[in-house]
Amino acid sequence: MRKRSAFSLFVIGIMLVFAVTVYGANIGSKEVYVTASESYVSRYIWRGQDLYGNNDSAHQPSIDILFPDLFSKNDVSLNIWGSFPLSSGHEDAEELDYTLSVSRDFLEGLLSISEGYTYFNYPNTGRTADVSEPWMKLAVNQIPKLPIDVSINLFAGYDFQAASGGPDEGWYYSWGFGTNILLPKSKVFQDGQALVVGITNWGNDGVADLKPSVLYSTDFSISTSYGFGNMSISPCLNYTVNYEDKINNGDDELWGGVQISYAF
Repeated sequence: MRKRSAFSLFVIGIMLVFAVTVYGANIGSKEVYVTASESYVSRYIWRGQDLYGNNDSAHQPSIDILFPDLFSKNDVSLNIWGSFPLSSGHEDAEELDYTLSVSRDFLEGLLSISEGYTYFNYPNTGRTADVSEPWMKLAVNQIPKLPIDVSINLFAGYDFQAASGGPDEGWYYSWGFGTNILLPKSKVFQDGQALVVGITNWGNDGVADLKPSVLYSTDFSISTSYGFGNMSISPCLNYTVNYEDKINNGDDELWGGVQISYAF
């Protein structure tokens, strides 16, 4: 446990040094936005799957670097994200993900399209578990003629083995809905604070030894965020419904978390 804690702290340190270096650099006359965050989750649920099993918790540091309107009205983002279990027995599941993406808004922000590439790295497995994933997202940010703002989100990504003998290759895809509900200002809620509600349905074509299914899991999420200058604290509560016995032993999952972020 001591070894894993030292490694995760080392990774967080590297992330912060990288963030400050990028923030201090001048990319022509373009602005650069950097956000560092640290999350705690009671369970690591990824696309409906409890990756650590035994309902074990994790801490998950992240660095987001955004280059808005870098070229031809396209935003370019770089994300480095990690997940480290807080219990023993999951050494091979320590994870570092690297994502490069490009996004653009259309129709005055009504439609957003993103495409990118994520490399899922598991440092303790010698690349045998690593995965490369090109992906695309489509978001309709507001459905017209509804009494509340409702967005539609579509995602598709294809997983490739990064090394021979790695996980099965194939598609993940999802579709879902989201809305922001403005909360009344009070002793509990800040002015302009919103409750973010989302539903995401997951399907696959047999990737990662799963049974091919149009719908194998549904995630329900509720979150909000408290702002304190450049810092924010964002608690969340999630419930995952599973439709396949092979995932989480067929059990549904209730889990929560909190994220602390700082925008440079």
